[in-house]
Amino acid sequence: MATTESEPQAGIQAFPALWQRVVTAPHAFFADMPPTGGLGDPALFLAICAGINAVGHLLFAAGVFGMVGSFLVQMIAAFVLAAILVLVAQNLFEGRGGYEATFRVVAYAWAPLVVYWLPFVGSLALVYSFYLMLRGLERVQAQDTSRAALTLVISLAILWILARAGRPIVL
Repeated sequence: MATTESEPQAGIQAFPALWQRVVTAPHAFFADMPPTGGLGDPALFLAICAGINAVGHLLFAAGVFGMVGSFLVQMIAAFVLAAILVLVAQNLFEGRGGYEATFRVVAYAWAPLVVYWLPFVGSLALVYSFYLMLRGLERVQAQDTSRAALTLVISLAILWILARAGRPIVL
């Protein structure tokens, strides 16, 4: 039987099977994913993925500061991205999902980023993560692929602008 995110297994014990299902069967996973149920399980899944990635950064000489920074940036970015996705989806594309369902999508779509620290492979993982977000957004926001893609692209652009806001512009 396939593991769903709503099964009562302990979070860390269920992580490998849940990660595999998200990565290998995203359509089925997001179709079965309940839009409600709290932020705890998705946040734990996200924290484990971000933690594995952060340890990878430590192994590639980013140091402890780089490891902690990587973890914190991923956690904050996921929560902020979910909020931006909801705002864009609802205000521009008649999205139907709320913050909780959208955060769940973002958290589980983070799965491929466990290898983000690897050169080249990390870039592919990021692209696949965006694909997973697209599939999840289609479901929770009740959007077609075009609207979900536009929601994702606009939201990522806004997140990028916010991340660059405090940095000086170098020409």
